[in-house]
Amino acid sequence: MRDLNIDFMDLYKRTDRFIKDAYSSSEGVSEYIRSMESCFNKGNSSVRGWKNDYDNLKHVRWIRNQLAHEVSYDSDICSFYDYEWLDNFYKRLFSSDDPLGALRKMEMKATVEHAGKRQTDNGTQQAPRVVYPPPQIMQQRPTVNQSSGCLSTFMMMLILSVSIIISLFILL
Repeated sequence: MRDLNIDFMDLYKRTDRFIKDAYSSSEGVSEYIRSMESCFNKGNSSVRGWKNDYDNLKHVRWIRNQLAHEVSYDSDICSFYDYEWLDNFYKRLFSSDDPLGALRKMEMKATVEHAGKRQTDNGTQQAPRVVYPPPQIMQQRPTVNQSSGCLSTFMMMLILSVSIIISLFILL
């Protein structure tokens, strides 16, 4: 049991760190659970296995808290199923097949389909092209420096002004 609990804690820490980085959060798994709760009805009705993932995520967080604060690593609190589920969830995070990733994909697909339908309704037959990440702005080709024309005009005006002043001094 001790080895399983240690392996579980290591995996939990990796999962927590990944979520912290991905969500720019200081809380990781707890933040992920809160995000699931904020869109629970939508996710539960749209994403297969949402409730099961939510329940299991809360359960593995509870196990982590028990191991960190309440029981020793020699306890039989963690099962092989808990470890396997967390390992699977961790892998799904990387491929965006986790519950929030799946919901995000569905929302993006619906947005694209809605935009395509709107274009078709307006008479346009071409489907929208989705580009992610947004394309980088291309740099323009260098052009002739327009300020050089201003500089030469200024220099000519300066020379003309100086020559007029010199001419006036000579005449006086």
